[in-house]
Amino acid sequence: MFERLLLCYDGSTAGRRALKRGAELAILVKAKVHVLSILPAVASDALVAANSVGQVCLVDYETEHRQSLEESVAWLKARGLEVEGHLVRGNTLDEIAAHARQLAIDLIVVGHYPKASGGRWWSGSERASLAERVNCCVFIAVSDANGAPAA
Repeated sequence: MFERLLLCYDGSTAGRRALKRGAELAILVKAKVHVLSILPAVASDALVAANSVGQVCLVDYETEHRQSLEESVAWLKARGLEVEGHLVRGNTLDEIAAHARQLAIDLIVVGHYPKASGGRWWSGSERASLAERVNCCVFIAVSDANGAPAA
């Protein structure tokens, strides 16, 4: 069935929902878990821009992402899962697809991120959907079993 899961986690409510649902599934099927945290390229742009004009950028996105990733890995390990964390920079879809291939992932678990325009982050008119970029299943964690958003 599913032996290797890729849980995409950004610390948001949707990301926590995906982490929780992915953990539940991983426990059931005894899968190895990879947690992927993607630092957007624009986060480093702010640091570069501030430094170029001699200013200090007080927002440290990388440290925040790293800490969030470490906490999620520890949370999963406490549940008895074999877990490895990955912190990368770049385009979300590109990085998820690349890591899914590199790690031979069977199932990608992502959160549900609706846009105001009705689109979704995992697809768009200018790019292929995540499902079209990978050779594995994609699970979108929308809500808890009772229909309420996960906390």
